[in-house]
Amino acid sequence: MARSRTRGRVWVALAWSWSLIFALILLLRILAMFGGPGYDLYEIPSGSMFPNLRVGDHIFTLANVYANAVPPRGQVVVFKYPQDGQTDYVKRVVGLPGDRVQLRAGRLYINDQLVPREPATDPDIRNPYGNPINLYRETLPGGASYLIAEDSDDGQSDNTEVFAVPDGTIFVLGDNRDHSADSRMSTGVGYVPLALLRDKPLFVYWSPDLKRIGVKIR
Repeated sequence: MARSRTRGRVWVALAWSWSLIFALILLLRILAMFGGPGYDLYEIPSGSMFPNLRVGDHIFTLANVYANAVPPRGQVVVFKYPQDGQTDYVKRVVGLPGDRVQLRAGRLYINDQLVPREPATDPDIRNPYGNPINLYRETLPGGASYLIAEDSDDGQSDNTEVFAVPDGTIFVLGDNRDHSADSRMSTGVGYVPLALLRDKPLFVYWSPDLKRIGVKIR
């Protein structure tokens, strides 16, 4: 009889615990929807951030971390597309307010300084577009380091004007440099106002490639 009562108490305690956890998860989701702290979930629909994000990746983000705030250089961010203020985009921050950003022959320059990159290899990374691919590790001022992909260094967007990043905005690039609509396109993404910044991606929580589950987003 004593055992039965003990088991009953354990099940009640577990039920209460799961109810509290569920309520907290729901609360954080609702807060995020209204611009407060919480979390959000996204599916990656394109290869513009390849190789660090892949088509079909589902990512977990901290919501509204960067709303009206300047993120660190090199941070991957979710923001609203400036042309409609509604569509969610994800790119990497390379230029901060006051910076001068340019690409010359595929190489990134920030404030007239060449950003270092080194050739990189990874047998598990294959170009989703089927073409030969060149991988590099790029290291920004401040130390942020990440992989980028290039088809070549003489593509349509590999030579640009000098972009002087206005106050209250940032300059973003996709890691898949020859397959990304980003701040190089002044009639598209262009400079991203801080007011349109939203989330900080943390990790892949689901992907058709099961090996990617749990991968941190850097």
